[in-house]
Amino acid sequence: MLEKSESGIGPMDRTWNRMKRRRVRIIDVLLLGLLTACTIDAATKMDDDASHSARQAFQAGDTLMKLGGAKNEALAAQYYKRAADMGSHWGYYKYGTMLLEGKGVAKDVPAAAKAFAKAAEENNGWAQYQLGVLYLDGNGVPKDVARGAELLGKAADQNIGWAQYRLGDLYLNGAGVPQDLAKARTYLEKAAAQNITYAQFALANLIIDTEPQRARTLLQKAAAAGNQLAAKRLAQLKT
Repeated sequence: MLEKSESGIGPMDRTWNRMKRRRVRIIDVLLLGLLTACTIDAATKMDDDASHSARQAFQAGDTLMKLGGAKNEALAAQYYKRAADMGSHWGYYKYGTMLLEGKGVAKDVPAAAKAFAKAAEENNGWAQYQLGVLYLDGNGVPKDVARGAELLGKAADQNIGWAQYRLGDLYLNGAGVPQDLAKARTYLEKAAAQNITYAQFALANLIIDTEPQRARTLLQKAAAAGNQLAAKRLAQLKT
């Protein structure tokens, strides 16, 4: 029978522990390879980011988010923040979304706004959109519709469909900006073309009297995609 040392650990125990430590190191290496593999679409989004290390950190965050789960979200938030700290505007944007939604980190809307602002300064369209919405709603920042509309305009110019919809809706209803139906239609047309169902619904209502057939087509598309407002409007038109 093998004797154990005073610590209670015998030769077989020490061998087993070494094997476990070796296996953990191997798993760590494999996981690192998985996290930094250039197999996700984030690479194309970060072509303008100079730092290779920032790109790797960002990709690791995206990979962890695809794996799902609270632990992976917490790690993803750390990687996004690391990318942001290295100057990546996509890192700032993604870390901002984590703060905004409370994924992997405690929800902190003011901090999210600051992260979006950093990315927006680098002309990140999605960050401009998110920050613009925060200004419109006075969420995490003082309410400033003019500033929100300005940011939405910059995002809309980069073909961000949701920014085009929100901006079109602002001009349609004159909510904090002078009502301008021509501008409203321009932005709603662009958003509707990107299959934003709320834009299709709003545009249909705008043109229902002058272009009834096209309006119905837009409502049908929106309803088929699950927009309940469009479905109700279609039912009203049938009665």
